[in-house]
Amino acid sequence: MLRVAARIVSNNRNGLSPFVDRCQCYSSEINLPSQADVVIIGGGSIGCNTLYQLSKKGVKAVLLERNKITSGTTWHTGGIVWRLGTNDVDIQLLAATRNQLLKLEEETGCNSGFVNTGSLFLARNKERLKEYKRMHTIGYYFGVESQLLSASDAAKIHPLLNPKSFVGALHSPGDGVVDSTILCNALTKGAINNGAQVIENCAVTNVKVDSTSGYKKVVGVETQHGVIKTNCVLNAAGAWSRNIAQMVGLDIPLLPIQHAYVVTEGIPGAKGAPNIRDKDVSIYYRSQGDSLYIGGYETNPHIIKDLPNDFAFGLYELDFGLFGVHMEKAYDLMPAGKDVGIKTNICGPESFTPDHKPLLGEDPKLRGFYYACGLNSAGMMFGPGIAEQMAHWIVNGRPELPMFNYDIRRFTPEMKNDRAWVTEKCHEAYATHHGIGFKHTQPLAGRNFKIDVFHEILVANGAVMEQSQGWEVPGFYIKDSTAPVRVYDWHGFYDHVDNPDKRYEKQLEGDCTFEFSKHHDLIGHEALAARTNAALFNTSYCCKLYLTGPDARKAADWLFTAHTDQELEKIVYTCALNKNGGTEGDATVIGLNQGLGTLVGPILKGRGYYIVANGLSGYHMLTHIKREIQKKQFRATVTDVTDNLGILSIQGPKSREILQAITESPITNEKLPYGMSDIITVNGHTCRILRISFVGELGYELHIPYSSCIPVYNKLADAGRSFDMKLAGYRARYSLHCEKGHHLWNKDLRLDDNPVEANLHKLCRNEGCYLGKDHVDRLKKEGVDKVRAFFTIKDKIPLWGYETIWRDDQIVGYLRRAEYGYYLKSSIGTGYIRHPKNKKVTEEYLSKGQYEIEVMGKRYPATLHLKSPFDPKHQRVAGHYEHQFVEEVNFED
Repeated sequence: MLRVAARIVSNNRNGLSPFVDRCQCYSSEINLPSQADVVIIGGGSIGCNTLYQLSKKGVKAVLLERNKITSGTTWHTGGIVWRLGTNDVDIQLLAATRNQLLKLEEETGCNSGFVNTGSLFLARNKERLKEYKRMHTIGYYFGVESQLLSASDAAKIHPLLNPKSFVGALHSPGDGVVDSTILCNALTKGAINNGAQVIENCAVTNVKVDSTSGYKKVVGVETQHGVIKTNCVLNAAGAWSRNIAQMVGLDIPLLPIQHAYVVTEGIPGAKGAPNIRDKDVSIYYRSQGDSLYIGGYETNPHIIKDLPNDFAFGLYELDFGLFGVHMEKAYDLMPAGKDVGIKTNICGPESFTPDHKPLLGEDPKLRGFYYACGLNSAGMMFGPGIAEQMAHWIVNGRPELPMFNYDIRRFTPEMKNDRAWVTEKCHEAYATHHGIGFKHTQPLAGRNFKIDVFHEILVANGAVMEQSQGWEVPGFYIKDSTAPVRVYDWHGFYDHVDNPDKRYEKQLEGDCTFEFSKHHDLIGHEALAARTNAALFNTSYCCKLYLTGPDARKAADWLFTAHTDQELEKIVYTCALNKNGGTEGDATVIGLNQGLGTLVGPILKGRGYYIVANGLSGYHMLTHIKREIQKKQFRATVTDVTDNLGILSIQGPKSREILQAITESPITNEKLPYGMSDIITVNGHTCRILRISFVGELGYELHIPYSSCIPVYNKLADAGRSFDMKLAGYRARYSLHCEKGHHLWNKDLRLDDNPVEANLHKLCRNEGCYLGKDHVDRLKKEGVDKVRAFFTIKDKIPLWGYETIWRDDQIVGYLRRAEYGYYLKSSIGTGYIRHPKNKKVTEEYLSKGQYEIEVMGKRYPATLHLKSPFDPKHQRVAGHYEHQFVEEVNFED
């Protein structure tokens, strides 16, 4: 059973000074406007920040708070503001936060409450130090100052530290702390001066929805004091955001958990000391006068089952038996703390999400209903940065930054509605929050949520599964053993028994390194099998859609950049853009022949299309298509058949021979040229075959109705044995995919990239009209500020992404994506190059430079290629293996 919240100690302000005594008092008279452009529900950090950002854009916005500003969770925050993160978007959001804090007083006349104290990130092992080196590298690109220090040098900056407790540190001098009440006071005053309204003691009782237009949209907000008409609501209700979502029949993956810190008595030497983040023992602390706030993340937190609506300034009784592990580690790190007492403790509710990322953006099922919640106890440091994006999102339809990893659409309806899955995932995200950010870290919670029909047979053949969009997908295959994913054991807490079967976890340990994975050679054998013989991939989790109806052709023309109105059964690779020219996704689109009523060959009334997109972005793509069909009022329908079809992809020089052995349908260049699709039968089972390859080889995909999947797999596996066909997983697939130079959405093709910048201008037709075409045409005409390029490194050193790119001793970009190319025998990566003087980036500029890639503080010579040097003439996908591999002429002097 789960441990639920302990008793409530206080639900009023008595005895909580100084934490709530500074609360701003607004007018007690409630005067609701009849109409607003945006209504924000919740007066915490994110609500106040977004109100201020919207007001700066001239938006008529109203913030409704059922109690007082900062009540709920914001008032008791620790208020630490870090600047460094492990990815580019986090760092940009944190930079926007700090910039806003520094200029807020100039804009509003009110102090922001920010104090620059600096921070130290401590490392107790070499792998953590490597992570900090990576953070230092990518942080430097974005202008974040930091220095790597020895333990003794770190102790000089913070004299309370015991240098024997850690091996090194990363110093970030620009970090600080912020007072939540002072900040929210400044934000609301500034917003009011800009024309916004703040109304306290005004609880929202309902969100009004209209469905008469054929889709659901927000039309107003009801309160106990009246109704406000609006077409846009921002759910910023913090730990209570799920309650607001349920008012409109929606659910969100959010879980309230108790989170705590203690405040010590005065400690000599604490005043003005930098913040401390000791991730290896999951603690953090900051100074407040000569006291310290000490907090942490435990593996068995109290999960809150029921959070009262009137829990405004309430706290829970701190479980010192639970919290004691943090104090023990803190005293080891800071021996002087043992000699002082605890002045007070703060244990309150915080909202957490399955992946420890916020829930942002518009709900795909309700037009005008936005989220800005689930901040995972990081609302102060992310609030201003996220608010900038939310204001842009609401006003312009999409954010400026690539926010997919924060977008509510990263969760499917099945995920959001499954409370057991949400609870497991949120617990693990909390308990492992300070884990080292290895690229291939896999969760143990919420597994086997979605499995395809091939799952059991592949696990029995050694598949080590990875999780993606809730699906179990093969990562790689081990020999002579199995490693099934077991039920989540909650780390042995909450009356659960620690899982005795550690085979899967043992395999995961091989990826806990910033050196080459222990599975590097295994994955290489799979990749080279596709290059030299044949490999079989299960890609069933890819999103599969049918676009049909009288206006299906018009919809396809509007949605996709490429020519989709081609000969029937032609496979067209294309991008889908938004109105700002950003790439919402990529997909293959097939104009279908009239079928016979099967799942792979449906009967059509007019033109129909079969669309296949990456599984990770599948729901995102589906909702994008549906939304545009609604906006344009096309008489078209999009049907998701992902769960009804499996996909087996066979790739390599022997793939055609193997396939021909299992079907009487001719698999020849004449009958099935590259880039075409057809219907075939395999052992009496009807399948759709696509001659397509995303790894750069002769290859085919079989799209198979679920009832036929196992018989077709067995037939294919039997035939493959004669050719020594290998099973291969996604780790090999992504290596091959990158080696060929293909793009991977949300990595080197994102919301902030236009296809012209990504060297995909050939996918963008000149004639006709499609969403975002004006931006494509402008970039084709005027040139681009950044260009995607491909890099190889001769030194045998792993690349993971976020390494900086140097040209002629100047930083010009960073790697968005990195792999090891087993055929090229080189670490490879892709990134976007910018001109250091903000000029247009030309081929001439790219070709004249000397390039280096910085990996953990050391630069390695690199070679830039405009396109991958692997098979630049595309002979292999055509099945022409008689041609020897000829490396593309690169830009070496």
